[in-house]
Amino acid sequence: MGRMLLIAVALVVPLVALVVEHVGNVRIAERHHSHHDTYVVSAEFTRSLVLAMAFMAALGLLVAWLCDQDVFLANEVMVLSFFDAFLVTCFVMWGLICRYRVSTFSDSMAVTPPLGPKVWVRYDQIDRLEWSGPRVGTGFRNLVVWVGGHRAVTLLGIVDVEQIIMSIDRFDLLPRTR
Repeated sequence: MGRMLLIAVALVVPLVALVVEHVGNVRIAERHHSHHDTYVVSAEFTRSLVLAMAFMAALGLLVAWLCDQDVFLANEVMVLSFFDAFLVTCFVMWGLICRYRVSTFSDSMAVTPPLGPKVWVRYDQIDRLEWSGPRVGTGFRNLVVWVGGHRAVTLLGIVDVEQIIMSIDRFDLLPRTR
């Protein structure tokens, strides 16, 4: 019974991700609209996560079958459990990353974080902007936005932070480089 459940997870998780990625809305950046721009994680990145899930599911099922055929000495349930843990973790990460978006308007921005409610920030209320964390694939670090002396939101470096900063147009708030 437990083995069948693990096999079902290995089949269903990547299949759901593949279907959602294929038929879901096309997450492209909506730039240069008359009243707003929206920045999202690139479709290439999210598609890569889905393909990694599909590959790992196939690999996990193959290795588990080889264990069942006594080619490898490992227990197939343990092998399936390992690969399923990877798949479920990757699926959750993919879902959270797909949710993330930053919409910039003329006087404010709306950030939909991976977890939690949408955060609205007016540009004229920003106290400071602060870089944090390591550089990511886009070449940028995360940008922490401070309002009223508190961290209001963090703009993740996996979106086009440079364009978002241009929309905010508050370069006086960025830390000085030496």
